[in-house]
Amino acid sequence: MPWYDDNEMWAIFYDCMFDQESFDVANQQCQQILELVDHPVKTVLDLACGPGRHVLGFARKHLAVTGVDLSGFLLNQAANHIEQQKLSANLVHSDLLNYQPQQKFDLITNLFTSFGYYPTPTENQRVLENAYQWLNQGGSLVIDTFGKEQAAHAIEPVHCTEYDNGDIRFERPLLIENMSVYSNEWILVRDNQAHRWAYEHFVYSANELSQMLQQAGFTDVRIFGSLSQDDYDLGAERLVALARK
Repeated sequence: MPWYDDNEMWAIFYDCMFDQESFDVANQQCQQILELVDHPVKTVLDLACGPGRHVLGFARKHLAVTGVDLSGFLLNQAANHIEQQKLSANLVHSDLLNYQPQQKFDLITNLFTSFGYYPTPTENQRVLENAYQWLNQGGSLVIDTFGKEQAAHAIEPVHCTEYDNGDIRFERPLLIENMSVYSNEWILVRDNQAHRWAYEHFVYSANELSQMLQQAGFTDVRIFGSLSQDDYDLGAERLVALARK
C-alpha cells in the first residue's frame, strides 16, 4: 500500500494538517488561481483534492468542480464539508492514473504539494499527460508545490511544531537519491502516545517541472514563487507552475 493511501495515518495526522485556518487560506487561494489563469473558467478538476479545501472554494464561486483523491478518509471529510455548507461538487474516489473523466475541464489544479507521489518518474509524467488530455483547448493546469531549490535551501535536520491542542509534531526531512526524492518522517506526540509516519515523494526544480510539462504537450509554461504571482527566486516559499493548453 502506498503511503498516501494509508487512511489510518491521515486520520491521526488530520487535525495538524487541515485546521480551519487552512480551509480559510484555500478559499483565498481559489480566487488567486482564477486571477492567475486569467481566462474564463466554468469547470474545474482538483487532482488529489484531499479533504476538499479548494473544492469548497471553487464551489462557493458557483463553478462546476470535481475533486479526485485516492484516500477514502479524506474524501469522506470533503463530502461532510460539502453537505454541511450546502454546496454542490462532485467527488471521485480514484487513483489519478486510473481516473477516466467523462468531460474536459477549463481548469485543472494540483495543490498543497501533491505532485510527485508516484514511485517512478514515468508515472508522475503520466499525471501531467493525463491533465493535458483532460483540459479544454485554452484551459490551464496549475501546480502548487515546493521546489527542489526551496527544499535544499531551507531544509532542517529536525523541525518541531507545537499546536494549540497540545500536540507536538517532529519532522526529520532529507533529500536523497541525488536530491531527487524528499524523504520525511513525522512523529506526532499526542496524549502521551507517539505516532510515526514516514513518506517519500519526488521533488522537482522549476526547470525540471517546466520540461516535464512541455513533454506532456504544454507550450505555454510559466513559473511563479506564489499563487499571487511573485517571482520564483531564493525568497520564494512555493513553486507554482501555470501551464496552458
